[in-house]
Amino acid sequence: MNIELRYTLRLFLFVLLSVSSVVLTYAQIEKDVAYYKDDLRRVEVKLREGDFQGGLALLDEIGVKYPDAADVNYAKSLIFAQIGNYDQAVNSAQAAYEKTKHMFYANHLLELYKSKKAFGEGIQLLKDLKQQYSNHEGLNRELLILYAENNQISEAESLYEDLIKVNHSDTLNLVMAEVYLNGNNLTSAKKILTSIQGKTLIGDVYGYLGYIYTKEGKSKEALSAIERGIKRTNDKSLYLDLADVYKGMDKLDAMYNALKTAFDAPEVVFWDKYKFLVGLMNENNGLSGDKLQQLANAMEACHPDVLEAKVLKGEILWKRENIEEARSLFLKVLSSNPKYVKVWRQIINTDLALGQPDEAIKHGFEGLKHNPNNTEIIYFTSLAYAVKEDYEKSKDLLETALNYSENDNNYLRSLIYGSLGDMYHQLKMQSMSDVAYEEAIALDSTNVSALNNYAYYLAQRKQDLEKAADFSKRTNDIDPNSATFMDTYAWVLFQQGKFDDALFWIEKAVKLDSKSSVLLEHYGDILSKLNRDKDAILQWKKALEIDLGKKSDVSLAKIQEKIQQRKYVE
Repeated sequence: MNIELRYTLRLFLFVLLSVSSVVLTYAQIEKDVAYYKDDLRRVEVKLREGDFQGGLALLDEIGVKYPDAADVNYAKSLIFAQIGNYDQAVNSAQAAYEKTKHMFYANHLLELYKSKKAFGEGIQLLKDLKQQYSNHEGLNRELLILYAENNQISEAESLYEDLIKVNHSDTLNLVMAEVYLNGNNLTSAKKILTSIQGKTLIGDVYGYLGYIYTKEGKSKEALSAIERGIKRTNDKSLYLDLADVYKGMDKLDAMYNALKTAFDAPEVVFWDKYKFLVGLMNENNGLSGDKLQQLANAMEACHPDVLEAKVLKGEILWKRENIEEARSLFLKVLSSNPKYVKVWRQIINTDLALGQPDEAIKHGFEGLKHNPNNTEIIYFTSLAYAVKEDYEKSKDLLETALNYSENDNNYLRSLIYGSLGDMYHQLKMQSMSDVAYEEAIALDSTNVSALNNYAYYLAQRKQDLEKAADFSKRTNDIDPNSATFMDTYAWVLFQQGKFDDALFWIEKAVKLDSKSSVLLEHYGDILSKLNRDKDAILQWKKALEIDLGKKSDVSLAKIQEKIQQRKYVE
Protein backbone atom coordinates (compact mmCIF):
# COMPACT_ATOMS: atom_id res chain seq x y z
CA MET A 1 0.00 0.00 0.00
CA ASN A 2 1.34 3.43 -0.93
CA ILE A 3 0.72 5.92 1.87
CA GLU A 4 -0.13 9.36 0.55
CA LEU A 5 -1.21 12.60 2.15
CA ARG A 6 -4.62 12.47 0.52
CA TYR A 7 -6.82 14.99 2.28
CA THR A 8 -5.55 18.12 0.59
CA LEU A 9 -7.34 21.00 -1.07
CA ARG A 10 -8.31 20.17 -4.64
CA LEU A 11 -5.58 20.25 -7.25
CA PHE A 12 -6.37 22.69 -10.06
CA LEU A 13 -3.51 22.09 -12.48
CA PHE A 14 -4.86 21.00 -15.83
CA VAL A 15 -3.56 18.91 -18.68
CA LEU A 16 -3.25 20.31 -22.16
CA LEU A 17 -6.86 19.88 -23.29
CA SER A 18 -8.23 21.49 -20.12
CA VAL A 19 -5.91 24.49 -20.35
CA SER A 20 -7.45 25.46 -23.67
CA SER A 21 -10.86 26.12 -22.08
CA VAL A 22 -10.01 26.94 -18.49
CA VAL A 23 -9.66 30.69 -19.08
CA LEU A 24 -13.35 30.87 -19.98
CA THR A 25 -14.55 28.29 -17.49
CA TYR A 26 -13.07 29.98 -14.43
CA ALA A 27 -13.20 33.57 -15.57
CA GLN A 28 -16.70 33.77 -14.10
CA ILE A 29 -15.09 34.68 -10.77
CA GLU A 30 -14.45 38.14 -12.21
CA LYS A 31 -17.38 40.57 -12.33
CA ASP A 32 -16.31 42.37 -15.49
CA VAL A 33 -15.48 39.25 -17.51
CA ALA A 34 -18.12 40.21 -20.10
CA TYR A 35 -15.96 43.11 -21.20
CA TYR A 36 -13.14 40.88 -22.35
CA LYS A 37 -14.89 37.57 -22.95
CA ASP A 38 -14.25 37.78 -26.70
CA ASP A 39 -10.54 38.36 -26.00
CA LEU A 40 -10.48 35.24 -23.85
CA ARG A 41 -12.03 33.25 -26.68
CA ARG A 42 -9.15 34.38 -28.90
CA VAL A 43 -6.79 33.07 -26.22
CA GLU A 44 -8.64 29.77 -26.22
CA VAL A 45 -8.17 29.43 -29.98
CA LYS A 46 -4.41 30.01 -29.60
CA LEU A 47 -4.16 27.36 -26.91
CA ARG A 48 -6.12 24.79 -28.90
CA GLU A 49 -3.64 25.34 -31.73
CA GLY A 50 -0.80 24.70 -29.30
CA ASP A 51 0.39 28.31 -29.61
CA PHE A 52 1.14 28.92 -25.94
CA GLN A 53 3.32 31.98 -26.57
CA GLY A 54 0.58 33.54 -28.67
CA GLY A 55 -1.93 32.88 -25.90
CA LEU A 56 0.36 34.47 -23.33
CA ALA A 57 0.83 37.54 -25.54
CA LEU A 58 -2.94 38.00 -25.81
CA LEU A 59 -3.33 37.62 -22.05
CA ASP A 60 -0.68 40.31 -21.55
CA GLU A 61 -2.74 42.64 -23.75
CA ILE A 62 -5.89 41.93 -21.74
CA GLY A 63 -3.94 42.49 -18.52
CA VAL A 64 -2.93 45.97 -19.69
CA LYS A 65 -6.55 46.88 -20.43
CA TYR A 66 -7.88 45.32 -17.22
CA PRO A 67 -5.09 45.44 -14.62
CA ASP A 68 -7.35 44.18 -11.81
CA ALA A 69 -8.43 41.03 -13.68
CA ALA A 70 -7.10 38.23 -11.49
CA ASP A 71 -8.37 35.52 -13.82
CA VAL A 72 -5.96 36.73 -16.51
CA ASN A 73 -3.03 36.11 -14.16
CA TYR A 74 -4.54 32.76 -13.24
CA ALA A 75 -4.79 31.71 -16.89
CA LYS A 76 -1.17 32.78 -17.47
CA SER A 77 -0.12 30.70 -14.48
CA LEU A 78 -1.83 27.62 -15.91
CA ILE A 79 -0.09 28.07 -19.26
CA PHE A 80 3.32 28.63 -17.69
CA ALA A 81 2.83 25.47 -15.62
CA GLN A 82 1.84 23.54 -18.75
CA ILE A 83 5.05 24.51 -20.57
CA GLY A 84 7.18 23.79 -17.50
CA ASN A 85 8.03 27.35 -16.46
CA TYR A 86 7.06 26.96 -12.80
CA ASP A 87 8.77 30.12 -11.58
CA GLN A 88 6.63 32.26 -13.87
CA ALA A 89 3.60 30.10 -13.01
CA VAL A 90 4.10 30.92 -9.33
CA ASN A 91 4.58 34.64 -10.02
CA SER A 92 1.33 34.81 -12.00
CA ALA A 93 -0.55 32.76 -9.41
CA GLN A 94 0.68 35.08 -6.65
CA ALA A 95 -0.56 38.09 -8.64
CA ALA A 96 -3.99 36.49 -9.08
CA TYR A 97 -4.29 35.74 -5.36
CA GLU A 98 -3.08 39.16 -4.19
CA LYS A 99 -5.70 40.93 -6.31
CA THR A 100 -8.67 39.11 -4.75
CA LYS A 101 -7.54 37.00 -1.76
CA HIS A 102 -10.01 34.48 -3.20
CA MET A 103 -9.83 30.86 -1.96
CA PHE A 104 -9.92 29.60 -5.57
CA TYR A 105 -6.69 31.36 -6.49
CA ALA A 106 -5.12 30.47 -3.14
CA ASN A 107 -5.84 26.82 -3.86
CA HIS A 108 -4.02 27.01 -7.19
CA LEU A 109 -1.06 28.88 -5.71
CA LEU A 110 -0.78 26.34 -2.90
CA GLU A 111 -0.59 23.45 -5.36
CA LEU A 112 2.20 25.22 -7.23
CA TYR A 113 4.13 25.73 -3.99
CA LYS A 114 3.73 22.05 -3.24
CA SER A 115 4.85 20.99 -6.72
CA LYS A 116 8.01 23.09 -6.25
CA LYS A 117 8.40 21.73 -2.69
CA ALA A 118 8.25 25.33 -1.46
CA PHE A 119 6.60 24.16 1.76
CA GLY A 120 7.60 27.23 3.77
CA GLU A 121 5.79 29.52 1.33
CA GLY A 122 2.79 27.19 1.41
CA ILE A 123 2.68 27.31 5.20
CA GLN A 124 2.78 31.12 5.14
CA LEU A 125 -0.06 31.18 2.60
CA LEU A 126 -2.20 28.94 4.79
CA LYS A 127 -1.54 31.10 7.82
CA ASP A 128 -2.64 34.10 5.78
CA LEU A 129 -5.85 32.33 4.79
CA LYS A 130 -6.54 31.36 8.41
CA GLN A 131 -6.81 35.08 9.17
CA GLN A 132 -9.98 35.03 7.04
CA TYR A 133 -11.17 31.49 7.76
CA SER A 134 -10.09 30.77 11.34
CA ASN A 135 -12.11 27.56 11.83
CA HIS A 136 -11.77 26.12 8.34
CA GLU A 137 -10.86 22.47 8.99
CA GLY A 138 -9.67 21.97 5.41
CA LEU A 139 -7.04 24.67 5.92
CA ASN A 140 -5.99 23.13 9.23
CA ARG A 141 -5.63 19.71 7.65
CA GLU A 142 -3.54 21.17 4.83
CA LEU A 143 -1.37 23.00 7.35
CA LEU A 144 -0.78 19.74 9.22
CA ILE A 145 0.40 18.13 6.01
CA LEU A 146 2.73 20.96 5.03
CA TYR A 147 4.27 21.07 8.49
CA ALA A 148 5.04 17.38 8.08
CA GLU A 149 6.39 17.83 4.52
CA ASN A 150 8.63 20.62 5.85
CA ASN A 151 9.94 18.34 8.62
CA GLN A 152 8.17 20.43 11.28
CA ILE A 153 6.65 17.45 13.07
CA SER A 154 6.52 19.15 16.46
CA GLU A 155 4.52 22.05 14.95
CA ALA A 156 2.16 19.53 13.32
CA GLU A 157 1.68 17.71 16.63
CA SER A 158 1.09 20.99 18.49
CA LEU A 159 -1.51 22.11 15.94
CA TYR A 160 -3.23 18.72 16.08
CA GLU A 161 -3.41 18.77 19.89
CA ASP A 162 -5.05 22.21 19.77
CA LEU A 163 -7.54 21.17 17.10
CA ILE A 164 -8.78 17.99 18.80
CA LYS A 165 -9.73 19.99 21.89
CA VAL A 166 -12.73 21.28 19.94
CA ASN A 167 -15.20 19.55 17.65
CA HIS A 168 -13.42 17.94 14.72
CA SER A 169 -14.05 15.27 12.11
CA ASP A 170 -12.51 11.82 11.83
CA THR A 171 -10.73 13.14 8.73
CA LEU A 172 -8.51 15.33 10.92
CA ASN A 173 -7.44 12.26 12.90
CA LEU A 174 -6.78 10.42 9.67
CA VAL A 175 -4.55 13.20 8.34
CA MET A 176 -2.46 13.18 11.53
CA ALA A 177 -2.17 9.40 11.24
CA GLU A 178 -0.94 9.86 7.65
CA VAL A 179 1.64 12.36 8.91
CA TYR A 180 2.93 9.76 11.35
CA LEU A 181 2.87 7.03 8.70
CA ASN A 182 4.94 9.13 6.33
CA GLY A 183 7.44 9.63 9.16
CA ASN A 184 7.40 5.84 9.75
CA ASN A 185 6.02 6.42 13.26
CA LEU A 186 3.69 3.42 13.12
CA THR A 187 3.03 3.36 16.86
CA SER A 188 1.56 6.88 16.99
CA ALA A 189 -0.41 6.33 13.79
CA LYS A 190 -1.83 3.07 15.09
CA LYS A 191 -2.91 4.73 18.36
CA ILE A 192 -4.98 7.33 16.48
CA LEU A 193 -6.48 4.85 14.03
CA THR A 194 -7.46 2.23 16.59
CA SER A 195 -9.27 4.93 18.60
CA ILE A 196 -11.74 5.52 15.75
CA GLN A 197 -11.99 2.13 14.02
CA GLY A 198 -15.42 0.58 14.28
CA LYS A 199 -16.94 4.04 14.66
CA THR A 200 -15.83 5.84 11.53
CA LEU A 201 -17.12 5.31 8.00
CA ILE A 202 -13.83 6.43 6.44
CA GLY A 203 -12.45 3.39 4.63
CA ASP A 204 -8.82 4.55 4.72
CA VAL A 205 -8.75 4.13 8.50
CA TYR A 206 -9.09 0.36 8.05
CA GLY A 207 -6.78 0.28 5.05
CA TYR A 208 -4.04 2.04 7.00
CA LEU A 209 -4.49 -0.30 9.95
CA GLY A 210 -4.07 -3.19 7.53
CA TYR A 211 -0.87 -1.58 6.28
CA ILE A 212 0.49 -1.16 9.81
CA TYR A 213 -0.31 -4.75 10.81
CA THR A 214 1.36 -5.97 7.60
CA LYS A 215 4.50 -3.97 8.43
CA GLU A 216 4.44 -5.59 11.87
CA GLY A 217 4.31 -9.04 10.24
CA LYS A 218 0.73 -9.65 11.41
CA SER A 219 -1.05 -10.68 8.21
CA LYS A 220 -4.09 -12.18 9.92
CA GLU A 221 -4.68 -8.99 11.93
CA ALA A 222 -4.26 -6.99 8.73
CA LEU A 223 -6.92 -9.05 6.96
CA SER A 224 -9.26 -8.76 9.94
CA ALA A 225 -8.90 -4.96 10.08
CA ILE A 226 -9.63 -4.54 6.38
CA GLU A 227 -12.53 -7.01 6.37
CA ARG A 228 -13.98 -5.16 9.38
CA GLY A 229 -13.73 -1.96 7.38
CA ILE A 230 -15.46 -3.49 4.36
CA LYS A 231 -18.32 -4.67 6.56
CA ARG A 232 -18.58 -1.30 8.33
CA THR A 233 -18.22 1.04 5.33
CA ASN A 234 -18.96 -1.04 2.20
CA ASP A 235 -16.02 0.88 0.68
CA LYS A 236 -15.00 -1.13 -2.40
CA SER A 237 -11.58 0.54 -2.50
CA LEU A 238 -10.66 -1.50 0.57
CA TYR A 239 -10.54 -4.53 -1.69
CA LEU A 240 -7.34 -3.05 -3.13
CA ASP A 241 -5.87 -3.01 0.39
CA LEU A 242 -7.11 -6.56 0.87
CA ALA A 243 -5.42 -7.60 -2.37
CA ASP A 244 -2.20 -5.95 -1.20
CA VAL A 245 -2.17 -8.07 1.96
CA TYR A 246 -2.91 -11.27 0.01
CA LYS A 247 -0.12 -10.35 -2.38
CA GLY A 248 2.33 -10.14 0.53
CA MET A 249 1.11 -13.56 1.67
CA ASP A 250 1.66 -14.94 -1.87
CA LYS A 251 -2.03 -15.92 -2.10
CA LEU A 252 -2.50 -15.02 -5.76
CA ASP A 253 -6.01 -16.41 -6.22
CA ALA A 254 -7.31 -14.50 -3.20
CA MET A 255 -5.46 -11.40 -4.41
CA TYR A 256 -7.05 -11.67 -7.85
CA ASN A 257 -10.56 -12.15 -6.45
CA ALA A 258 -10.18 -9.06 -4.26
CA LEU A 259 -8.85 -7.06 -7.20
CA LYS A 260 -11.72 -8.18 -9.43
CA THR A 261 -14.23 -6.80 -6.91
CA ALA A 262 -12.40 -3.45 -6.79
CA PHE A 263 -11.88 -3.23 -10.55
CA ASP A 264 -15.56 -3.97 -11.22
CA ALA A 265 -16.61 -1.07 -8.97
CA PRO A 266 -16.97 2.29 -10.80
CA GLU A 267 -16.76 4.17 -7.49
CA VAL A 268 -13.19 3.00 -6.83
CA VAL A 269 -10.79 5.72 -8.00
CA PHE A 270 -9.38 4.93 -11.44
CA TRP A 271 -5.81 5.92 -10.59
CA ASP A 272 -5.72 3.58 -7.58
CA LYS A 273 -6.63 0.70 -9.89
CA TYR A 274 -4.19 1.90 -12.52
CA LYS A 275 -1.23 2.05 -10.12
CA PHE A 276 -1.97 -1.43 -8.76
CA LEU A 277 -2.21 -2.94 -12.24
CA VAL A 278 0.97 -1.22 -13.47
CA GLY A 279 2.76 -2.58 -10.40
CA LEU A 280 1.61 -6.11 -11.22
CA MET A 281 2.74 -5.74 -14.84
CA ASN A 282 6.22 -4.65 -13.73
CA GLU A 283 6.66 -7.48 -11.25
CA ASN A 284 7.25 -11.17 -11.73
CA ASN A 285 4.38 -12.09 -9.43
CA GLY A 286 2.99 -15.17 -11.12
CA LEU A 287 -0.36 -13.64 -12.09
CA SER A 288 -1.25 -14.96 -15.54
CA GLY A 289 -1.55 -12.81 -18.62
CA ASP A 290 -5.21 -13.80 -18.87
CA LYS A 291 -5.95 -12.42 -15.42
CA LEU A 292 -4.02 -9.22 -16.04
CA GLN A 293 -6.04 -8.82 -19.23
CA GLN A 294 -9.32 -9.42 -17.37
CA LEU A 295 -8.43 -6.74 -14.84
CA ALA A 296 -7.56 -4.29 -17.62
CA ASN A 297 -10.83 -5.11 -19.40
CA ALA A 298 -12.80 -4.49 -16.20
CA MET A 299 -11.01 -1.20 -15.60
CA GLU A 300 -11.77 0.02 -19.11
CA ALA A 301 -15.42 -1.05 -18.80
CA CYS A 302 -15.78 0.95 -15.56
CA HIS A 303 -13.96 4.01 -16.89
CA PRO A 304 -14.70 4.08 -20.64
CA ASP A 305 -13.90 7.78 -20.98
CA VAL A 306 -10.43 7.55 -19.39
CA LEU A 307 -7.95 7.13 -22.23
CA GLU A 308 -5.23 5.78 -19.92
CA ALA A 309 -7.46 2.75 -19.29
CA LYS A 310 -7.45 1.94 -23.01
CA VAL A 311 -3.72 2.58 -23.28
CA LEU A 312 -2.90 0.19 -20.43
CA LYS A 313 -5.22 -2.44 -21.87
CA GLY A 314 -3.42 -2.04 -25.18
CA GLU A 315 -0.02 -2.42 -23.52
CA ILE A 316 -1.10 -5.72 -21.96
CA LEU A 317 -2.42 -6.92 -25.34
CA TRP A 318 0.95 -5.92 -26.84
CA LYS A 319 2.90 -7.89 -24.22
CA ARG A 320 0.69 -10.90 -24.89
CA GLU A 321 1.45 -10.54 -28.62
CA ASN A 322 -2.13 -9.65 -29.54
CA ILE A 323 -0.60 -6.94 -31.69
CA GLU A 324 -3.45 -6.29 -34.13
CA GLU A 325 -5.91 -5.82 -31.26
CA ALA A 326 -3.45 -3.57 -29.41
CA ARG A 327 -2.98 -1.41 -32.50
CA SER A 328 -6.74 -1.10 -32.98
CA LEU A 329 -7.12 0.12 -29.39
CA PHE A 330 -4.24 2.60 -29.71
CA LEU A 331 -5.86 4.02 -32.87
CA LYS A 332 -9.10 4.58 -30.93
CA VAL A 333 -7.15 6.51 -28.30
CA LEU A 334 -5.56 8.71 -30.96
CA SER A 335 -8.93 9.41 -32.57
CA SER A 336 -9.94 10.95 -29.22
CA ASN A 337 -6.64 12.68 -28.50
CA PRO A 338 -4.19 12.95 -31.41
CA LYS A 339 -1.76 14.83 -29.14
CA TYR A 340 -1.10 11.70 -27.05
CA VAL A 341 2.55 11.34 -28.08
CA LYS A 342 3.20 8.12 -26.16
CA VAL A 343 0.50 6.36 -28.17
CA TRP A 344 1.94 7.45 -31.54
CA ARG A 345 5.13 5.73 -30.43
CA GLN A 346 3.15 2.59 -29.55
CA ILE A 347 1.36 2.65 -32.90
CA ILE A 348 4.68 2.80 -34.75
CA ASN A 349 5.99 -0.10 -32.65
CA THR A 350 2.93 -2.24 -33.42
CA ASP A 351 3.29 -1.47 -37.14
CA LEU A 352 6.91 -2.59 -37.05
CA ALA A 353 6.06 -5.71 -35.03
CA LEU A 354 3.54 -6.61 -37.73
CA GLY A 355 6.22 -6.15 -40.39
CA GLN A 356 4.59 -3.03 -41.83
CA PRO A 357 7.26 -0.30 -41.89
CA ASP A 358 5.34 1.70 -44.53
CA GLU A 359 2.37 1.90 -42.14
CA ALA A 360 4.76 2.95 -39.38
CA ILE A 361 6.09 5.78 -41.56
CA LYS A 362 2.55 6.86 -42.47
CA HIS A 363 1.53 6.92 -38.81
CA GLY A 364 4.72 8.72 -37.88
CA PHE A 365 4.06 11.62 -40.24
CA GLU A 366 0.39 11.70 -39.24
CA GLY A 367 1.51 12.02 -35.63
CA LEU A 368 3.79 14.90 -36.57
CA LYS A 369 0.87 16.79 -38.13
CA HIS A 370 -0.77 16.87 -34.71
CA ASN A 371 2.49 17.23 -32.78
CA PRO A 372 4.82 19.31 -34.97
CA ASN A 373 8.56 18.82 -34.44
CA ASN A 374 8.01 16.28 -31.67
CA THR A 375 11.39 14.66 -31.09
CA GLU A 376 10.04 11.31 -29.93
CA ILE A 377 7.76 10.80 -32.93
CA ILE A 378 10.52 11.84 -35.35
CA TYR A 379 12.89 9.38 -33.67
CA PHE A 380 10.51 6.42 -33.92
CA THR A 381 9.63 7.26 -37.52
CA SER A 382 13.35 7.15 -38.32
CA LEU A 383 13.44 3.58 -37.00
CA ALA A 384 10.82 2.58 -39.56
CA TYR A 385 13.06 3.85 -42.36
CA ALA A 386 15.96 1.90 -40.83
CA VAL A 387 13.86 -1.28 -40.96
CA LYS A 388 13.33 -0.60 -44.68
CA GLU A 389 17.13 -0.20 -44.94
CA ASP A 390 16.63 3.34 -46.19
CA TYR A 391 19.54 4.52 -44.05
CA GLU A 392 19.83 7.92 -45.71
CA LYS A 393 16.26 8.93 -44.82
CA SER A 394 16.61 7.43 -41.37
CA LYS A 395 19.78 9.49 -40.84
CA ASP A 396 18.08 12.67 -42.05
CA LEU A 397 15.19 12.20 -39.64
CA LEU A 398 17.53 11.47 -36.75
CA GLU A 399 19.49 14.65 -37.47
CA THR A 400 16.17 16.53 -37.52
CA ALA A 401 15.19 14.96 -34.20
CA LEU A 402 18.51 16.02 -32.75
CA ASN A 403 17.94 19.61 -33.85
CA TYR A 404 14.63 19.70 -31.94
CA SER A 405 15.86 17.78 -28.88
CA GLU A 406 17.52 20.61 -26.98
CA ASN A 407 14.87 20.56 -24.24
CA ASP A 408 14.47 16.78 -24.14
CA ASN A 409 15.99 14.56 -21.48
CA ASN A 410 19.39 12.92 -21.83
CA TYR A 411 17.85 9.47 -22.20
CA LEU A 412 16.06 10.38 -25.45
CA ARG A 413 19.00 12.39 -26.76
CA SER A 414 21.27 9.41 -26.08
CA LEU A 415 18.93 7.14 -28.07
CA ILE A 416 19.03 9.57 -30.99
CA TYR A 417 22.83 9.77 -30.97
CA GLY A 418 23.09 5.98 -30.66
CA SER A 419 20.82 5.45 -33.67
CA LEU A 420 22.79 8.06 -35.59
CA GLY A 421 25.89 6.02 -34.82
CA ASP A 422 24.17 2.99 -36.37
CA MET A 423 23.10 4.89 -39.49
CA TYR A 424 26.49 6.56 -40.01
CA HIS A 425 28.08 3.12 -39.74
CA GLN A 426 25.70 1.69 -42.35
CA LEU A 427 26.55 4.63 -44.63
CA LYS A 428 30.29 4.01 -44.07
CA MET A 429 30.77 7.35 -42.30
CA GLN A 430 32.94 5.78 -39.58
CA SER A 431 34.41 8.89 -37.97
CA MET A 432 30.94 10.44 -37.57
CA SER A 433 29.63 7.11 -36.33
CA ASP A 434 32.28 7.02 -33.60
CA VAL A 435 31.52 10.59 -32.52
CA ALA A 436 27.79 9.84 -32.33
CA TYR A 437 28.36 6.73 -30.20
CA GLU A 438 30.70 8.64 -27.87
CA GLU A 439 28.05 11.34 -27.45
CA ALA A 440 25.33 8.74 -26.79
CA ILE A 441 27.41 7.09 -24.06
CA ALA A 442 28.37 10.43 -22.52
CA LEU A 443 24.68 11.35 -22.22
CA ASP A 444 23.65 7.95 -20.83
CA SER A 445 26.31 5.54 -19.63
CA THR A 446 23.68 2.75 -19.49
CA ASN A 447 22.70 2.98 -23.17
CA VAL A 448 23.43 -0.69 -23.84
CA SER A 449 22.61 -0.51 -27.53
CA ALA A 450 25.19 2.23 -28.15
CA LEU A 451 27.77 0.51 -25.91
CA ASN A 452 27.29 -2.85 -27.63
CA ASN A 453 27.21 -1.63 -31.22
CA TYR A 454 30.19 0.69 -30.79
CA ALA A 455 32.20 -2.10 -29.14
CA TYR A 456 31.33 -4.54 -31.92
CA TYR A 457 32.25 -2.16 -34.73
CA LEU A 458 35.54 -1.26 -33.02
CA ALA A 459 36.28 -4.99 -32.77
CA GLN A 460 35.48 -5.48 -36.45
CA ARG A 461 37.96 -2.72 -37.29
CA LYS A 462 40.47 -3.97 -34.68
CA GLN A 463 40.64 -0.45 -33.21
CA ASP A 464 40.63 0.74 -29.57
CA LEU A 465 40.12 -2.82 -28.36
CA GLU A 466 40.61 -1.88 -24.70
CA LYS A 467 37.79 0.64 -24.98
CA ALA A 468 35.68 -1.91 -26.85
CA ALA A 469 36.27 -4.47 -24.10
CA ASP A 470 35.31 -1.97 -21.40
CA PHE A 471 32.10 -0.96 -23.17
CA SER A 472 31.12 -4.54 -23.96
CA LYS A 473 31.81 -5.71 -20.41
CA ARG A 474 29.53 -2.91 -19.19
CA THR A 475 26.63 -4.14 -21.32
CA ASN A 476 26.92 -7.58 -19.77
CA ASP A 477 27.00 -6.09 -16.28
CA ILE A 478 23.83 -4.13 -17.04
CA ASP A 479 22.03 -6.99 -18.81
CA PRO A 480 23.62 -10.34 -17.88
CA ASN A 481 21.08 -12.38 -19.89
CA SER A 482 21.64 -11.11 -23.42
CA ALA A 483 23.17 -13.55 -25.90
CA THR A 484 23.91 -10.62 -28.23
CA PHE A 485 25.96 -8.78 -25.61
CA MET A 486 27.81 -11.96 -24.67
CA ASP A 487 28.63 -12.57 -28.33
CA THR A 488 30.00 -9.05 -28.73
CA TYR A 489 32.22 -9.45 -25.67
CA ALA A 490 33.44 -12.80 -26.99
CA TRP A 491 34.26 -11.19 -30.33
CA VAL A 492 36.18 -8.33 -28.71
CA LEU A 493 38.19 -10.84 -26.66
CA PHE A 494 38.79 -12.83 -29.84
CA GLN A 495 40.25 -9.75 -31.54
CA GLN A 496 42.46 -9.20 -28.49
CA GLY A 497 43.81 -12.74 -28.87
CA LYS A 498 42.22 -13.90 -25.60
CA PHE A 499 40.80 -17.04 -27.14
CA ASP A 500 40.08 -19.02 -23.95
CA ASP A 501 38.12 -16.11 -22.48
CA ALA A 502 36.36 -15.63 -25.80
CA LEU A 503 35.34 -19.31 -25.79
CA PHE A 504 33.82 -18.97 -22.31
CA TRP A 505 31.63 -16.05 -23.40
CA ILE A 506 30.58 -17.43 -26.79
CA GLU A 507 29.50 -20.70 -25.19
CA LYS A 508 27.39 -18.76 -22.72
CA ALA A 509 25.84 -16.90 -25.65
CA VAL A 510 25.10 -20.04 -27.68
CA LYS A 511 23.41 -21.67 -24.68
CA LEU A 512 20.95 -18.78 -24.72
CA ASP A 513 20.56 -18.61 -28.51
CA SER A 514 21.52 -21.63 -30.59
CA LYS A 515 19.63 -20.44 -33.68
CA SER A 516 21.79 -17.43 -34.57
CA SER A 517 24.08 -18.01 -37.54
CA VAL A 518 26.26 -15.07 -36.43
CA LEU A 519 26.84 -16.57 -32.97
CA LEU A 520 27.54 -20.03 -34.43
CA GLU A 521 29.97 -18.59 -36.98
CA HIS A 522 31.83 -16.74 -34.22
CA TYR A 523 31.81 -19.95 -32.15
CA GLY A 524 33.48 -21.78 -35.04
CA ASP A 525 36.04 -18.97 -35.52
CA ILE A 526 37.05 -19.09 -31.84
CA LEU A 527 37.27 -22.92 -31.82
CA SER A 528 39.45 -22.77 -34.93
CA LYS A 529 41.91 -20.42 -33.20
CA LEU A 530 42.15 -22.95 -30.38
CA ASN A 531 43.11 -25.63 -32.98
CA ARG A 532 39.77 -27.42 -32.60
CA ASP A 533 39.04 -27.45 -36.33
CA LYS A 534 36.67 -30.41 -36.30
CA ASP A 535 34.47 -28.70 -33.69
CA ALA A 536 34.78 -25.42 -35.61
CA ILE A 537 33.53 -27.03 -38.84
CA LEU A 538 30.54 -28.47 -36.96
CA GLN A 539 29.50 -25.00 -35.76
CA TRP A 540 30.10 -23.43 -39.17
CA LYS A 541 27.89 -26.06 -40.80
CA LYS A 542 25.13 -25.26 -38.32
CA ALA A 543 25.49 -21.58 -39.22
CA LEU A 544 25.48 -22.50 -42.93
CA GLU A 545 22.25 -24.47 -42.55
CA ILE A 546 20.54 -21.49 -40.88
CA ASP A 547 21.79 -19.08 -43.55
CA LEU A 548 20.64 -21.37 -46.37
CA GLY A 549 17.09 -20.58 -45.26
CA LYS A 550 17.84 -16.86 -45.41
CA LYS A 551 19.48 -17.05 -48.85
CA SER A 552 22.25 -14.72 -47.76
CA ASP A 553 24.77 -15.20 -50.58
CA VAL A 554 27.53 -13.14 -48.97
CA SER A 555 27.27 -14.93 -45.64
CA LEU A 556 27.00 -18.35 -47.28
CA ALA A 557 30.11 -17.82 -49.38
CA LYS A 558 32.11 -16.60 -46.38
CA ILE A 559 31.22 -19.60 -44.21
CA GLN A 560 31.74 -22.09 -47.07
CA GLU A 561 35.20 -20.67 -47.65
CA LYS A 562 36.11 -21.18 -43.97
CA ILE A 563 34.99 -24.81 -44.12
CA GLN A 564 36.94 -25.51 -47.31
CA GLN A 565 40.11 -24.06 -45.83
CA ARG A 566 40.14 -26.65 -43.05
CA LYS A 567 41.53 -30.15 -43.55
CA TYR A 568 39.21 -31.97 -41.17
CA VAL A 569 35.74 -33.16 -42.04
CA GLU A 570 33.14 -34.87 -39.95
